[in-house]
Amino acid sequence: MAFLRVIGAALLGLASLVGAAKAQAPIEMNIGHVLSERSFYHVAGLKFKELMEARSNGRVKVNVQCCGALGNEGRIIQSVRTGVIDAGFYGLGSLESTIPEYRVLSLPHLFDNRTQAERILRGAVGERLLKLVEPHGMIGLAFGAIFERQIATRDKAINTPADLRGLKIRVLQTPGWVQAYTAVGAQPTPMAYGEVFLAMQNGVVDALEVSPDAMVADRFMEVAKHYALTRFHQSTTMFVFSQAKFNALPADIQAMVRAVTPEAVQAGLDFHNKFGDESLAAVRAKGIAVTEPAIGPFREASRPSWDIILRDAGANGRALADEIEAARRAMN
Repeated sequence: MAFLRVIGAALLGLASLVGAAKAQAPIEMNIGHVLSERSFYHVAGLKFKELMEARSNGRVKVNVQCCGALGNEGRIIQSVRTGVIDAGFYGLGSLESTIPEYRVLSLPHLFDNRTQAERILRGAVGERLLKLVEPHGMIGLAFGAIFERQIATRDKAINTPADLRGLKIRVLQTPGWVQAYTAVGAQPTPMAYGEVFLAMQNGVVDALEVSPDAMVADRFMEVAKHYALTRFHQSTTMFVFSQAKFNALPADIQAMVRAVTPEAVQAGLDFHNKFGDESLAAVRAKGIAVTEPAIGPFREASRPSWDIILRDAGANGRALADEIEAARRAMN
């Protein structure tokens, strides 16, 4: 009997230790994105990791996975929605088919520039757009960096809308972007981002729409001779959290996630905007011919695509577009 009491006491002690270990195990959060380590996504993600781990005194551990390690944007979105991963950064174009109102953000020349887009999307209209993900198993925590998309070409300089006619240009895999470039007579070619470098190098496409930072980080300077600052799109991004994962967190950790997000996003924005400016300078230094055509003719030429895009932008799409236009005019 004494032997059994000793064994019983040992088992109880072991169970207690296991329980204590479980209680002390950190809450693990996995964040995914498809861009490189030299990107807004990664810098903001690492800042989020730093802040969460410090303020939680080690109760939270955050893993940031870059470069598509957790799948392409479509896979990351699905993983966040189903709670396979906790959070992710991605472009809103990837959600157009799920949330039609996001097609508004594919309207060409919706914003004049990156700074204007950032200011408007951090206002009332941006708050409404963030909430549109909630019926789809996600929580929109913040808008991220704006990627000002310009046109890089293999051989042809772009100075007027007429220079776009017949140009085979890689665009994001979204209907809105296809319609925008179709309106100006180009041949938009949707293509996965990972395939674009070789497509440009081998002449499968003549051009691509790309932000200055990606010209440097993803080596497109090696395959382009011209870069036109047409500002067709201010490509928007978002930081989202899985509803299932978020709702399972202790209340104080939920509050902490919301509290640290603005600081993490700002760190990413500071990097992105500085890197973008430095990247444009690097493009020029590389000897690539950078043109700055008048935007008015491009805006006028692309405008017919608005009605087509807004036709499939949900019940509130046109009202959102009108609100953004009013905000843009008020800033000018």
